[in-house]
Amino acid sequence: MRELVALAKTGALAPGLERRWDILASTLQTLEQTETAQFFADCPDLLMPCVQRHYPLDGEQIHRHAERWDWKLLSASQALPWSDELIERFCARWDWGWLSRNPALPWSAALIERYASRWNWAWLGKNPGLPWGSALMHRYADRLDWAWLSWTRALPWSEELIAQQLDRWDWTGLSGNTGLPWSDALLDRHASRWSWAWLSENPALPWTAELIERHAQRWDWQRLSANAGLPWSLGLVERHPQRWDWQRLSANPRLPWSLELIEAQAPRWDWDAFNANAGLPWSDALLERQGARWDWERLSENPGLHWSDALLARYAGRWDWERLSWNPGLPWSAELVSAHAARWDWSALSANQALPWSAALIDAHAEQWDWERLSTAPGLPWDTSLLAAHAQRWNWANLSGFAQLPWSKSLYRCFEAHWFAGFVGAHQHFELPVLSPQQLDALLEKP
Repeated sequence: MRELVALAKTGALAPGLERRWDILASTLQTLEQTETAQFFADCPDLLMPCVQRHYPLDGEQIHRHAERWDWKLLSASQALPWSDELIERFCARWDWGWLSRNPALPWSAALIERYASRWNWAWLGKNPGLPWGSALMHRYADRLDWAWLSWTRALPWSEELIAQQLDRWDWTGLSGNTGLPWSDALLDRHASRWSWAWLSENPALPWTAELIERHAQRWDWQRLSANAGLPWSLGLVERHPQRWDWQRLSANPRLPWSLELIEAQAPRWDWDAFNANAGLPWSDALLERQGARWDWERLSENPGLHWSDALLARYAGRWDWERLSWNPGLPWSAELVSAHAARWDWSALSANQALPWSAALIDAHAEQWDWERLSTAPGLPWDTSLLAAHAQRWNWANLSGFAQLPWSKSLYRCFEAHWFAGFVGAHQHFELPVLSPQQLDALLEKP
């Protein structure tokens, strides 16, 4: 029905039907307002947490109930109709630390200047809502946290911006920042300023074999060896055998792994690092050929192995079953869970999103799950029936803060006695914004 009303508002309906749809839309809005008002009247503990985070309170409403507000929550709200006038009207009440973090304010150079002495500049400098640019950064250069700015990707990075503040940047931060407009020219222009160690592990550089060769004396080859952004090839590996850190190379899943490559450089590889490398060409042959070298505990947590029921059974006595329980790469099924029920670490299993979660699977092992972990598991088939079936087992504080539940007014009513209203109101509004100011005032003034 809402979709039809939305369609009517676009003007896509025949002219003769528009008037009828306007009436229907008005009726539906009235019904929704009535239902929502009744919901919050029945669940009064939920009202204030939701209002302060999700309702577009105007200045008069804020003034009328000024003594009831948690001004930290109001200051952090992105739902308020923020304006210069609203900020000025309650400037003595706002929590300026939270205002400084709020991206929804009408940020401008004038607003920042007007309250320059009130802002928390440590937080303001991290606010993605600011109109970042060279003028703003120049005006407040002495107040900004240049170390943090150097690491953030949120700035409108350009070669010009970098050049304007050469002596203020933290060049270590810039060197590790994947958001810069990296190019050969940029690297050459500031070659003496970069931290070549941090450049070496930055995957965003315009990596080529030529770039690596040109600055061979500058790179930190240990960090370079772990960089997934390099154009890895057999030729690149063989070109610098004395420079690579073979331990880090052994852990890098982006190499062009093959049995031939492993055999060709067998004396150099770090087999301990191999255990955790998901990029290797895992097979029965590889496991058997180097059987004595493997650390089976570390293999147990590697999602890249060629996992199968047969593989698990073949080496059942070697696996670390606690680590297996965390591993998302196993061929998870209800049958696999049951087959090794005595071996699993059920707390770890309860947090593993790769399991084929179903009500039947949960019921079958109700006594074994870690219900606190299960209470924040996004992969569960969440619905009213599942919540009701195990009402005495769930951690309701965790559930209350869990935005992935299929939240609705009816769901809240079903388990009202269990919820922590403040946690729920932090992320759910239950259509509160549809209420008129008069309807909201009536709820707020209700004894």
